[in-house]
Amino acid sequence: LAVARANLTEAQSQLELARRELARATRLRERGMSSESQLDAAKADARAKRAHLQVARAQVTRARAALQTARIRLGYTEVTADWHGGGDRRVVAERYVDEGETVSANAPLLRIVELDPITAVLFVTERDYARLQADQHARFTTDAHPGASFVGRIARIAPVFRENTRQARVELRVDNPELRLKPGMFVRATVVMDRVAGTTIVPRQALTRRDGRSGVFVVEADGESVAWREVEVGIRQDERVQVSGGGLEGRVVTLGQQLLDDGSPVSITDAEAKPRP
Repeated sequence: LAVARANLTEAQSQLELARRELARATRLRERGMSSESQLDAAKADARAKRAHLQVARAQVTRARAALQTARIRLGYTEVTADWHGGGDRRVVAERYVDEGETVSANAPLLRIVELDPITAVLFVTERDYARLQADQHARFTTDAHPGASFVGRIARIAPVFRENTRQARVELRVDNPELRLKPGMFVRATVVMDRVAGTTIVPRQALTRRDGRSGVFVVEADGESVAWREVEVGIRQDERVQVSGGGLEGRVVTLGQQLLDDGSPVSITDAEAKPRP
């Protein structure tokens, strides 16, 4: 482009000189001091210089187009990754090609991840789905860090269920300043969906069904018999179940309930056993 512009400047200067020479030849011819052939030569030279100027302008236009094309092609050689939101730091997790390799269109080159904050993904069933809300907090653990727990906040709840599993995707936003959590780790999460104060908790194994009703066997105060107590089942968490009903003070039976009836005699072999709260 610079060469084309220089040629254009030179052509403009030459045309200006040719115009001056034509004007001079015209005056001399009018005075009879030059021949007709000299005037014709000056006119021809001016026309040639004018044509040369047009060629130079066309060369500048062509050079500009070539430069624009080169810039576009250069842009194709630079691959950038763009993102919105989240933190400012990204990490190259995987590289799929090496320098100098030929790649095809739409082929992945790098895997770039964000580690702080990081997203934890859960899948919940229909039973729990309706009780989830955005901004609820969840606590989870991972096998990579035994004994450690992490806290996340529900950032997104999928509006649809997966047909093959009948589960919905839930995303947690987790602050990860120490970068202890990595993409691909398996997590176990607990979401606090409800809180009930002053309630009774029994082991899941203590629940049994009689005549279509849920209940537990409670050891009587004398420690020699059991009583059937119908209960209403509430919150379930892991191996614990919240129940409500009357006469639930004392210990509950967690094994062999199918052999018992209301008032059946029992023998307590664990003298150190303590009543469940």
